[in-house]
Amino acid sequence: MASLTSSRPDSVSYGTTLTFETLTSEAGVRVCPDEDTLLRVIDGVVSLRFDGEEHLLSPGGEAIVPAAFHHTLSAVSGQARIVMGFRRAR
Repeated sequence: MASLTSSRPDSVSYGTTLTFETLTSEAGVRVCPDEDTLLRVIDGVVSLRFDGEEHLLSPGGEAIVPAAFHHTLSAVSGQARIVMGFRRAR
């Protein structure tokens, strides 16, 4: 079985940073000017609004928001948990 740990002296990110966040019903405008955003819902239901449309995402649901797209994220009811990955736009 392959090892789950590495003996490398320095960390490797493969160009992606992961961020965990708890969302509420408040939704401010977000924009990542230089990075594409991959988001995945861990718990709850999330409303993603961009480009004039609303997308509802349940646990396991994923979306990619291209760099420089203004968007909002909020929990539909109560709170929702998401994980987001950011990658430099190409």
